[in-house]
Amino acid sequence: MKNNNRQLSTVNCQLATADRGGLTQINADQFHQLSTLNCQLPMTINYRLFFNNNPATREQLDRVEEITVEQEIDMAWEARMQIPIATDDKGNWTGEDEDFLAEFTQVRVEIELGDEVFVPLIDGSIVEAGDRMNSEPGQSMKTVVIQDESIRLNRDDRIFRFDNLLDREIASQLFGEIEQIATTEIENTPAPSSSLPPVVVQRGTAMQLLRSLARRQGMHAYVLPGNEPGQSIGCFKSFPTQTDGLPPLIVLGAGRNVAEFHPTNNAQRPARVTASTLSIFDKTITQRTSDLGQLDLLGEEPTFASEGNTATQILYPRDGDAVDLDRVVTAEALRSSYSTEATGTVLNDTYSAVLTPYRVVSVAGVNQRHSGDYLIRKVTHSLTRSYYSQSFTLQRNARSAGSSAGLANLAGSIF
Repeated sequence: MKNNNRQLSTVNCQLATADRGGLTQINADQFHQLSTLNCQLPMTINYRLFFNNNPATREQLDRVEEITVEQEIDMAWEARMQIPIATDDKGNWTGEDEDFLAEFTQVRVEIELGDEVFVPLIDGSIVEAGDRMNSEPGQSMKTVVIQDESIRLNRDDRIFRFDNLLDREIASQLFGEIEQIATTEIENTPAPSSSLPPVVVQRGTAMQLLRSLARRQGMHAYVLPGNEPGQSIGCFKSFPTQTDGLPPLIVLGAGRNVAEFHPTNNAQRPARVTASTLSIFDKTITQRTSDLGQLDLLGEEPTFASEGNTATQILYPRDGDAVDLDRVVTAEALRSSYSTEATGTVLNDTYSAVLTPYRVVSVAGVNQRHSGDYLIRKVTHSLTRSYYSQSFTLQRNARSAGSSAGLANLAGSIF
């Protein structure tokens, strides 16, 4: 498969002038290179585009001025491409009917940092396009919006009925209806405690149903870009609790790779959760309350100083016997436990990995309470002809007396 790689660089650490004659052929790959003068970059940054699962042509690459990709948990990922537009000698606007920018064209954006492999930022379809026309030369722009393939699960309202199927089996069936979702990653869901066969009836879209089922199981339903264009992954999973190879975010020290880091804690968010069900056989009421001590934490202790400071939440009896009551209250208590949020940006050309949601990353070089592991909640990737940046939002349901052993050693080595 051909790869269209555009390499980013700078002139004196500022915006470079594009070398339009700098396209070379290397192993049938197309590289669009920007000139570099008097500035040695610590790592190269390349990106490539695919339209309808085919590598973008040189002309298509040259048309794209800027790409912004927003990734967030429990949301459809979205990219915005900025494409300059202009008039010809007769005053007619050009690029009005470009086939590669037509609605529901599949678009994939990948990026490579240094010697790492290309990482897909989004693989989805064009859902919106708009023009900003200006009488001043060079100020007119087309904006194309791409969303991930979860949108194909969220277009048609239906009345769903599933008899005697576990939630994971329903998820597998719904993901399988979409051609662009080639594989799935679905965690096991236990059978309900009731002796009656499970029945799920709901009106809405398939994505709404998936998220409803995932929530009661303490999981999340979403679609990720796969390893190949047009081969997305349907996920029905709980949050991870361990790091998986991402380099740590370091706020201070010789290995510093974070420009700014802003943690906050919402003391009103953690809650004890109670739920009840009524048996249709003997009219008995079963009640369960979450045990905050049994939650999976990303640190040594919860974010609250005393359990008496937590709120109380009573769930609506919406699930009945379809799911174990202990599982429901634990799932909601875990959701509310993520009371610490941190926003920030990485230093350009120093952080050697691509951040993406649904992963855990370690943070070092902050105070003892805030050092440790965080779940990545949101990432905004900004990409121009010569610039790439990552801003992030992290969340955590724990605090530390310090960092974990491995992270403490790392922190000690950088001060």
